[in-house]
Amino acid sequence: MYRGVVMSGYIYVPPTANNYPGLDRGFNQRYTLENDLTETNGEGVYLASSTDDVLNALIDINNNHTPLSGEIRVISGGHCYEDFTFNRRDTSSTSNKTRFVIDLSNMRNIDEVTINGTDYITVEPGASNWLIQQTLHSKYGAALPGGSCYSVCAGGHISGGGYGLLSRLHGLTVDYLAGVEMVIPDRTAGFALRTFDESDSDSLNWASRGGGAGHFGVITKYYFRKDKVPAAPERALFVALPVPWSQFADNTNGAGADNFTRFMQAYYTATSKLPGQAFTLGKFTFMTATTDVMSIVMQVVYGDNSGHSHTIGGVDIDPITTQAGAQEVIRSFWSELDEWIVEPETSQWHKQRFNLIGHPVSAQVALDTVYDLPWIDMTQLLNGSGENQKGKYKSSYMITNFTGNEAASIYEFLTDTQTDNVAPVSADTSQTLIQIDSYGLQINKMDSGHDGNTAVAARNSLLKTQYQTYWKTLEGTTPAQALQIETDIVTWFNLGYNNIHLSATDGASSFPVWGNKYQGCYFNYPDRQLGVNDGYAADPGASYGNFLGIYFGGSVAYQLNEIKAKVDPGNVFSHSQSVLNVSSS
Repeated sequence: MYRGVVMSGYIYVPPTANNYPGLDRGFNQRYTLENDLTETNGEGVYLASSTDDVLNALIDINNNHTPLSGEIRVISGGHCYEDFTFNRRDTSSTSNKTRFVIDLSNMRNIDEVTINGTDYITVEPGASNWLIQQTLHSKYGAALPGGSCYSVCAGGHISGGGYGLLSRLHGLTVDYLAGVEMVIPDRTAGFALRTFDESDSDSLNWASRGGGAGHFGVITKYYFRKDKVPAAPERALFVALPVPWSQFADNTNGAGADNFTRFMQAYYTATSKLPGQAFTLGKFTFMTATTDVMSIVMQVVYGDNSGHSHTIGGVDIDPITTQAGAQEVIRSFWSELDEWIVEPETSQWHKQRFNLIGHPVSAQVALDTVYDLPWIDMTQLLNGSGENQKGKYKSSYMITNFTGNEAASIYEFLTDTQTDNVAPVSADTSQTLIQIDSYGLQINKMDSGHDGNTAVAARNSLLKTQYQTYWKTLEGTTPAQALQIETDIVTWFNLGYNNIHLSATDGASSFPVWGNKYQGCYFNYPDRQLGVNDGYAADPGASYGNFLGIYFGGSVAYQLNEIKAKVDPGNVFSHSQSVLNVSSS
């Protein structure tokens, strides 16, 4: 039984090892390592359990195999939506394929350290969202406002922003990030350890607060000031409110689209009034039949520690101390949307199991039923990651309410009535949705945007959208057929997104460009239609081009490029949408 070779602390897993299948891919089954990698060339997966393992693995790879730009990639939890780790070279690309994967999934320690009299909580990149919340809650009575998918790990999640169900109350995870430890390229030794620097002005600390992973080196540890991490709320209410498609299905004389538009605009208004303790996700699923039901998922935390103090950043938010107070938040929100939320038809309604598909909340719950649990137990209830299958994702940050044309275009997409853009037969429309999350409040108060303390400049938005579609490759499907299925689905999905934004901007752009309406896209929901670095294959459809600009805004993108030129001038670490030192390319 061949499981791998123990080297200088790390474990090398060659393509012939029995545990290689599964390590050669992430959560999105679209992307795997190529099948021509060999042990002779040292290609495969390098499992690290410590910072020294990471450093030794990189030095050994560099000394023995002379990797080219982009041939070394990094993985922690494997939830990257695109090919940033598992890049293959196909007929339309000339980029260097992934040959060496540094796997950080065994680096899961959450610890404490005191530096110059300041106490820090340290988190390694392989620690999952659930492990982080469980550990912080049990040991410190604390909680970071990170994501809810239990198997997503800190490595990419935190560095890209770290957004979750507590973000409207406490901001983003990176708003609390003091800095990082990182292995970076070194002209003398090949690679060197850059230890944590307490300075707020340190450029790598700043870039790691929202700039994303895979640009500059391998983050091996995150540092959070212990006295700045928010307290965990005591309890939480949760409800999934049913929104039947039947009320929108009849579009005679545009009636269905008009009603849907009023609903979407009311959703924006209702979410904008919510206190910081409340978080909503509108799971607006594709209508496959008039009996289909969409849902609005809502959580409200309460208890003596459900508020926020400006002493850890942002603005004061008074706690909701009682269950009655939390129930009133739900009732008020519900009343704003009462016209579209259906009343229970039978006593069995509450017992019906309803599947909440997609990310970041994936679970089976009872419709129209208010759950009341300790906050940590509610977090566990809602922390599913869904199936391991193929997926395509897109996003936008929204500042203002839906325009009539925008909402009507969303309606057309979800009812498969867009002009010249019908879902291919290969698409699984039952797994297609536009998820629209409440945003803003403390997120917009914790930092100033451009030239702020973090690399997240989108600090004026009130909603965040995540477009999602999923599919499976069934047994007997040839590689050529699988590629055609993927091309058909992604082409349709991208065009649907483009049509919606063309409608929203009166034809000005098919993407959510920065301005009064949108603040671009979220780097942790990457999308190769936005553009790719030279040599990589972009998604089907019209490309935006300046992908760093639409993710980060012009000022932040410029600063990230400046840091890249200093830290990794040879572009050792690169992927299809990484920051590059252009002068070296």
